[in-house]
Amino acid sequence: MSVARNFMVFVFAVATLPVLAGADGKAIYEQTCVACHGANGKGTIPGVPDFTKANSPLRTKDDVTLTQNVLRGFRSPGSPMAMPPNSSLTEHGAHEVISYMKATFASANQ
Repeated sequence: MSVARNFMVFVFAVATLPVLAGADGKAIYEQTCVACHGANGKGTIPGVPDFTKANSPLRTKDDVTLTQNVLRGFRSPGSPMAMPPNSSLTEHGAHEVISYMKATFASANQ
């Protein structure tokens, strides 16, 4: 392999290491979710659900469905784009990030 390719493989491995190594839910959220879902859980682009609202998927969907959405991807009704599947995340990692999101955002406006 060329030096440049080895470097790119290294950069990718380091960038995904916390997700692959079982990082906590907050670290996973900050690394993989925050760009679209926002630091406050309210969404940053059209079609992304506001996790702080009463009708949030965090309150209306069960954990099995949420885990499948996180791992396999999901397109919210009316959204112009879908959340892509996350192949680097384990089921345990998905549970961790969902638990973090529920504790942080679903209780925000109760």
